[in-house]
Amino acid sequence: MADIPVSDVRPDIPSEQRAATPSVTAVVVAHDPGAWFEEVLDSIVTQDYPRLDVVVVDGTAEGGLDERVRAVAPDATLIDASDTVGFAAAANTVLETDVESAFLLVCHDDVALSSDAVSVLVTEALRSNAGVAGPKLVEWEHPEVLQHVGFVVDQFAAAADVIEPDERDQEQYDRVCDVFAVPTACVLVRTGLFAAIGGFDPGITRRGEDVDFCWRAQLAGARVLVVPDARVRHRSNLIGRTGVDDIRRTRARHQLRTVLVTGGRVRLLGTLPLLMLLSLAEIIIATFTARFGQVRDIVSAWTWNLSRLDEIRRRRAGLRPKITISPGEIRAGQESGSVRINAFVRGQIGRRDQAFGEEFITAMRTGTTQFSVLTWALVLGLIVFGSRSLIGGGVPAVGDFVAFPESSGELVDTWWSSWRHRDLGSVGSTPTGLGLLGILAAVLGGSLGFVRTLWVLGPVLIGLIGAWRVLSVTGSRRAQIATLVAYAALPVPWAAIAGASWSTLGVYATAPWVLRALLEAQASAPFRSTEGPVRGLVSASVAAGVAVGLAGIFDPVVAVVTVFVATGLVAGALVTINPTGVARLVAATVGAALVGALLTLPLSIELLSSGLPWHPFADGRTGDASTEPLTDLLRFAIGPDSAALFTWAFAIPMTVPLLVGRAWRFELAVRLWFVAIVAWALALIAVHGVLPFGVPEPGVLVAPAAIAVAALCGVCVSALEHDLRRDGSGWRQVVLPVVIGAAVVAALPGIGGITDGRWGLGRGGYENVLPLADPALDGSYRVLWVGHPDHLPAQGSPFVADMAWVATIDGLPDITERTIPADRGAHEQVELVLEAILEGDTLRAGRLLGGLGVRYVVAVERLAPAPFSDIDNARPLPAALVETLDTQLDLRRLAGVNSALRIYENTEWIPVRAAAVSTFDEGRTSLFDLQVAPITGTIGILVGEGTRYAGIIPDGVELFVAQTADGGWRLEVAGVEAAKRRSLDWATTFVPSAGGGEAVLAYTTPRWKQLVVIVQLLALIGTVSMAVRRLIGGRR
Repeated sequence: MADIPVSDVRPDIPSEQRAATPSVTAVVVAHDPGAWFEEVLDSIVTQDYPRLDVVVVDGTAEGGLDERVRAVAPDATLIDASDTVGFAAAANTVLETDVESAFLLVCHDDVALSSDAVSVLVTEALRSNAGVAGPKLVEWEHPEVLQHVGFVVDQFAAAADVIEPDERDQEQYDRVCDVFAVPTACVLVRTGLFAAIGGFDPGITRRGEDVDFCWRAQLAGARVLVVPDARVRHRSNLIGRTGVDDIRRTRARHQLRTVLVTGGRVRLLGTLPLLMLLSLAEIIIATFTARFGQVRDIVSAWTWNLSRLDEIRRRRAGLRPKITISPGEIRAGQESGSVRINAFVRGQIGRRDQAFGEEFITAMRTGTTQFSVLTWALVLGLIVFGSRSLIGGGVPAVGDFVAFPESSGELVDTWWSSWRHRDLGSVGSTPTGLGLLGILAAVLGGSLGFVRTLWVLGPVLIGLIGAWRVLSVTGSRRAQIATLVAYAALPVPWAAIAGASWSTLGVYATAPWVLRALLEAQASAPFRSTEGPVRGLVSASVAAGVAVGLAGIFDPVVAVVTVFVATGLVAGALVTINPTGVARLVAATVGAALVGALLTLPLSIELLSSGLPWHPFADGRTGDASTEPLTDLLRFAIGPDSAALFTWAFAIPMTVPLLVGRAWRFELAVRLWFVAIVAWALALIAVHGVLPFGVPEPGVLVAPAAIAVAALCGVCVSALEHDLRRDGSGWRQVVLPVVIGAAVVAALPGIGGITDGRWGLGRGGYENVLPLADPALDGSYRVLWVGHPDHLPAQGSPFVADMAWVATIDGLPDITERTIPADRGAHEQVELVLEAILEGDTLRAGRLLGGLGVRYVVAVERLAPAPFSDIDNARPLPAALVETLDTQLDLRRLAGVNSALRIYENTEWIPVRAAAVSTFDEGRTSLFDLQVAPITGTIGILVGEGTRYAGIIPDGVELFVAQTADGGWRLEVAGVEAAKRRSLDWATTFVPSAGGGEAVLAYTTPRWKQLVVIVQLLALIGTVSMAVRRLIGGRR
């Protein structure tokens, strides 16, 4: 060490001056310091301050430090802190000694102080009555460059320098001033203050202890100053010394810890939600820029702190008695807004904190990445603006957008039960997604309105994220941007919202993820897997199955997307005479079906046990020809008043890859073209009535074509990037301006839809129009809805071309009754009555419907009531149906209700739960016997919700329950179970054996079905956990 210059000259300080000045103990925390350490010690022992003692804290005890210290500072005290972890805990060991000095000068082992630094700091601390004082820090090798002159800190404990990056020292900051925090590289602190607040936070191993300490010091009433006349050189190379680049992770963790420890209870109520939003925003940006390590670090900051809540509570309790000023005064000294956002604008984040910010800032300063973020901001901004009325005023209950129950508990209870009330009642599982929505609403404090809006608009965002990821493997951000913008500009989601079609939204959300997964399964360029052939195939199958399964737990109709995409990819591969991966694609489709069946387990079991019926996927359609022209299907004009004329312009970027593209660009374009062609062809076949069975609505059928069109726009950009350059200045160079112009024109319909703030969806539903009776007065009843499948308040069952029906309890249905169960119970009873009405075989439809508990028949012709729907979008009822309804003797039309519907009240209705004399159904073996021998003298009894009803049953009566007979229903009267028998060949009559009294009618869900739901939940949790780990941690 002879080459290290160490001064042998010690300042000669008179004893009178020594006695008149407060004592200072310099605490140097050493962690295996390098060759510079002797210079550090020398700068301390040669201070001109008269009363300075030196303590060296050895944080590693690697050996040899004692000799190095004795060589430069023979009077120094050495403390062994090798049992501690991190700077903060090591520095705190000085509190375990008998230190009696007035001040502590806490230093890192890589600082060199100017000879008067301690004197200047102490003098200013005494003059200004400061508790904490920090010097001006400059670069070690270049002392003319400023490093730190104090920190500004926001309410989230994020710190930023007051100086500019690489700013030169021209004495522009040489004024003593209050700051919120100073670095712990070299800091003077009053010993009493240090001991009172417990020193540094030992839980903060490195980075962030400075902000935490200064925050607590100010809560204790101390001032924090920066004293620029005291100059200190600082090496600041922690990453190089430790070999661990964890700045981003440790700072994120420790900033949140500081907020949790120091924040007041009232302040935390506002700060924590804002911090969550900032974290979520950073996660979104990091995800879109493929920086999953940053996502992992942000998420781990929350999990790390949540796992240490007991420790945080103890620190809060220990700090509380020391607080002498209000949190409001602390907030006044903090930076307004977000320091990180402000520092980003100023270009400060990322200069030294490489892992924390430089990677992100460097990416942001790269044109394509910056353009990506700006594009996302524009797209999301337009979506929010276009949805402003739905977000602010709520989504009306029309079409698929049915209302939610009054409480989140009802959602969860209905999901847990296996009884469905819709139509005539049946055994069937409620979609698990609805139960999860109920749990989410409960977590959010019962905010069902917000969850319902999220349920409607969320699929759009999920679909856009999926579209962004489809071509991420190409490495072209411009291709991803083109795909995103095209997918957002296509009218599919906005027409689906205008037409209140959640099924279309579900396919829109799912299709990009399925397309990406099946392309990976096919393993053609550029989607070749690095995981190996078998593992890659399994991974892709699971990915596709998870996408379909997660959407299927809300609506099973979305499962059709897998078939459409797979068929198109196979056809494209065969046409290009390059059938690479076709067998893998078929295998992946089968695997995806199995995974999807597992995630939708209750429904998949019910479908198998019912013989795989098609009606849950037909959405009330018969397969007869409809009126949608081919041109509307090709331009995705699937909603009411769809202004998608300019969508034709997408044909230009779709065609470019076929003309310009080479290698994988051309082959991928062909595959995508066939995905679109298959979807359009099936939609065309369906609307022309070629198929012998009903298929979902046109929006569901053409939605897979939308992601193919959007991806083709992305491939177009890749072709322009890679292939156009090779063609010199030929005719193909004209393509670029033409493509740009076509893209602008094609985007016009999507942009034009934002004007009303609701994408054309009506402003109100039927809930305030229908003059329905209160079921609490005369008993529960059913409403029979008939009309076009798109206009019904739930998915219907077909009975004639373009007409379907659905029966609901006590008025409009809620979300739990939207989908059709695999087992429809005694639904054929309704269809027999409707057939009799339509063919004119009865004039007593009221008596027949009364036996089914139907009190009202509502025939709807529009999606929403007037004036919230246009008469041009009406689907008139068949004239024969209207005529026969009007001629029924026991159906009374309620005139003047609304021009969008016709409503009839049944004058011969029977309550769903009716008390009747014991001979009420004698001689009536079927429903049609009621035409000549109606049931009379009944009264509605028992009230409740879900699957439990209670009340008083009079003595000597029976209970007629107008719903599909099932052994799970039991009646107890005065604690005694009642006997039961079949009535009218479909319903149930309970016969109390103990006379009248308190009665409870309840349905018991079989344990095995609840076990299946638990298995499904475990499967969902497992797959989501694996997906999150894969997303955050990367492929293993």
